[in-house]
Amino acid sequence: MRIKEEKVSHVPSMKLLRPRLSPAPRIPTLCVVGLAILAAALCAAAHASAQQPPAATPLQLHYALKLDRPSTHLLDVEISVGGITQPSLDLAMPAWAPGRYAIYDFAKNVQEFSARGAQGQELVWDKIDKQTWRVDTSKAGGTLKVRYRVFANDLSGSFSQFDTSHAIVNGASVFLYVAGHKPDSLTLDVNAPPHWQVISGFSSSTAQRNFQVPNYDRLVDTPLEISPECKLEEFQEQGKIFRVAVHSYDTDDDARAKLVAGLKKIVHTEMAGMPSPDFSEYTFFFHFAPDIAMGDGMEHLNSTDIIVRGGLETAVPEALETAAHEFFHLWNVKRLRPAALGPFDYTRENYTRSLWFAEGVTTYCSYLALLRSGLWTREQFLKRLGEEIRALEQEPGRSLMSAESSSFNAWFYDRSPQMQETNFANGTISYYNKGALLGMLLDLEIRAQTQGRKSLRDAFVEMYHKFYESPPTSYYGPGRGYHEADILMAVNAVTGSDFASFFERYVRGMEPLPYAETLKLAGMEFRTSVAAGTAPDLGALVRPEDMGARIVAVRPGGPADRAGLSRDDLLISVDDQSLATEELQDRLKIYPPGAKVPFAIARHGQREIVMVTLDPPPPNVYSIQELAGATPEQIAAREAWLGSK
Repeated sequence: MRIKEEKVSHVPSMKLLRPRLSPAPRIPTLCVVGLAILAAALCAAAHASAQQPPAATPLQLHYALKLDRPSTHLLDVEISVGGITQPSLDLAMPAWAPGRYAIYDFAKNVQEFSARGAQGQELVWDKIDKQTWRVDTSKAGGTLKVRYRVFANDLSGSFSQFDTSHAIVNGASVFLYVAGHKPDSLTLDVNAPPHWQVISGFSSSTAQRNFQVPNYDRLVDTPLEISPECKLEEFQEQGKIFRVAVHSYDTDDDARAKLVAGLKKIVHTEMAGMPSPDFSEYTFFFHFAPDIAMGDGMEHLNSTDIIVRGGLETAVPEALETAAHEFFHLWNVKRLRPAALGPFDYTRENYTRSLWFAEGVTTYCSYLALLRSGLWTREQFLKRLGEEIRALEQEPGRSLMSAESSSFNAWFYDRSPQMQETNFANGTISYYNKGALLGMLLDLEIRAQTQGRKSLRDAFVEMYHKFYESPPTSYYGPGRGYHEADILMAVNAVTGSDFASFFERYVRGMEPLPYAETLKLAGMEFRTSVAAGTAPDLGALVRPEDMGARIVAVRPGGPADRAGLSRDDLLISVDDQSLATEELQDRLKIYPPGAKVPFAIARHGQREIVMVTLDPPPPNVYSIQELAGATPEQIAAREAWLGSK
């Protein structure tokens, strides 16, 4: 998965809303046993309905999806269940979608649920929790037919959208499952207008409307694009077929050709460096939309769903960058996966401490692919790594949250709806961001420890053979999941060295990352500076408003904090100069560091003056450049890293 974040004005750069866990309250010792018993009982009651033990005999499952009235955005779903012997069945809607670590409760959009038996008779049913419908099947005659509708008007990698131009169906947001029967095979019929084509990872034919699906997890993991307007092209690499489906509101044949040409380079580069995956066809779904809030990307077993904000003509570079990330996921996450990520419990969070590796290191590998495919120059590659360093170093949370902790707590802030005020901006980091930098450092350290014979790629391959190519441990698919300690073991195995200290200090710990020392191994120099014209530091993240600038977050210990400015304060003016007519950053440029500046603020409807002593601006330019006077060994390491090896 790859997400784009909205930007907020800042002085200097700080990040917008990420998570921070409040300290757990102290519980009296005498209450512990009672609370534990109560918690166990509540947990059992909450999950019993959706976690029934598998039945001895699989059910006959048939799903039908009908696209009838696009103006209503309602998808009609029918599920037929045969071979029923139990007196009741639970049907549940997932609370989340694999690849997006957030509870969305897709059942919110389910309406008009009904249940009938073999003779069409109405059956009694009850909704027993927020996502589970229990149907009395004692008088069903062995057969159940459930019908319901799903409101679908959200273009993203997790939700679904149905309108006059297309339907993008992400299964977790549309299809109920029969509890205890996710492993059962099923069939899917798609009833769409005759002139609409159906594109999915189930079939290479756009005319096919009936599909055989091995289990519910595969149904969820295979998005469908159903549209009269989607453009479809294909190419081959290593004997496998790659399809490119483009849904866009503008038509630009030259831009689409540029997109496909770039994809060919990405696919060639990434497949050349990794084991050949076990599919015959792979589909890239692209949606270009100018009227969405942000872009998105979601990985699947033999496809990816990429949503880009903007028109096809201008957004191809962003689309290719996202594609490089999502395509690498077919190895890292979709096949080589953390133990918690498959098979899935769709009723609750599925925790893992390895998202820094699954997502963040994937980001680093996608940057390498863009470089080695020729889509990026060396300068672009190094600039992007410098931007990643800048992003982490300006996070107050880097000394409070580790890469593992950020991974584990992703469920609080991975596009998760926030109903309460949080201190995420000061207390958290991104596992994407720090994971990408850990990937860079591990890659360079592995190369140095092995005198250039091995790289991070070899650790991936080691894990891929050990876990994905091992005998299956469940119905979900080949292989088994890995645990956090297995990443360290793989790095140790390919290097013959012990990286335990690295993982303890930088992955599980919060020590500053050793950029300069490690980059020097590859003949590179790490530099920091302050850009010319940078204003002194206020130490606050702000959002422009009509009357001034609203403080979104205050950096602990910074000038705003020392002066007593607070989150939600409205900055009205600086030295009587209005912030409604000029941005805060521009107003502050005229002051030297150390200046005492009067701010007029509004707080709880009252105006007051607050004196703030500005700090020197912190470094805001982080660059990686060739080391002057590098040794022949350093130059060789640099060329191997930035070249094709």
